[in-house]
Amino acid sequence: YIYSYKDHLGNARVSFGRTSAGVLEIVDSNDYYPFGMNHLKTGNAYFGAGKYQNYKYQGQELQEAGFYSFKWRNYMPDVGRFFNVDPLTEEYPTWSPYVFSGNRVIDAREIEGLEPHVLFGSQDKAARNFGKQYNGKSILNKREYAAFIYSIDVDNKTYYAYNTPAKGNPHGVPKDKLNKYTPKGGKIVSYIHTHGNDDPGYDDENFSGEVGELGGDIGYAEEQKLGAYLVTPGGVLEYFDVNTGKAYTLNYDMPSDPKSKNRQNTIDPEMSPLPSEGDRPRQTPKRYPNPTEPKFDGILESIKDKKREEIILINQPQKYHR
Repeated sequence: YIYSYKDHLGNARVSFGRTSAGVLEIVDSNDYYPFGMNHLKTGNAYFGAGKYQNYKYQGQELQEAGFYSFKWRNYMPDVGRFFNVDPLTEEYPTWSPYVFSGNRVIDAREIEGLEPHVLFGSQDKAARNFGKQYNGKSILNKREYAAFIYSIDVDNKTYYAYNTPAKGNPHGVPKDKLNKYTPKGGKIVSYIHTHGNDDPGYDDENFSGEVGELGGDIGYAEEQKLGAYLVTPGGVLEYFDVNTGKAYTLNYDMPSDPKSKNRQNTIDPEMSPLPSEGDRPRQTPKRYPNPTEPKFDGILESIKDKKREEIILINQPQKYHR
């Protein structure tokens, strides 16, 4: 067996195994510049073809030509840029179409060559970002999305992020589609999902299932012993506390279905909203507008954070269950 040690960004730092004599041996080690180029050094760094050691920076495969192959694009660590245009470039007008991870390479990681994985100061903030990014997609695609929120320690502080969401069916996400992968050191602390578009045949504005019963959103939370977040078609972010068995409303500013009779705001759904900067302090000056300030072109409206409201939901009988 070969074992690899990875840092919080998924970078392979040291790989080791045992020789035929049973002696522990380092077979690959890597030190990176911020944008992924390896330090020039002699020693244990491996550069070759067709080997497991090729998976280095952020866990991606280093090609013989010197670039990293992400799922959708190819990345050149020597210049810190992709050499393919971002498929989502029209949705991110403030970014270069070749930028890597939003120029954030200390606290964020590039996911499949499209968007960065951002760290937040609390579970609620990570959940809110998930709702902003995925509830619009969920409504427009008429499919549920689900992800796990995990904690990770960076610079002696605990941050939270969600992993790559799974796209499900109109009224659920099969368990075999759920993605439980987290970076090295990550610990799953809760799960979050959407309920797609408004459907009169379902109670989409509340967690499905009942406390103490198998099945549904609540049953899964109790089975996994995890807190649960729900983003509804009406634009509400809710939280179920598995320890108390109670649900709380967190805020009402999620993208919402214009056709929902329970719509709580006028925020229309979008397929690809602008990304968040996250909560980890930046080490360099900002290169694009702060989301909490008026936008540069007057077209996009700034979003004012609302104070969290911990209002216990009324325990109404649910006529339909997932």
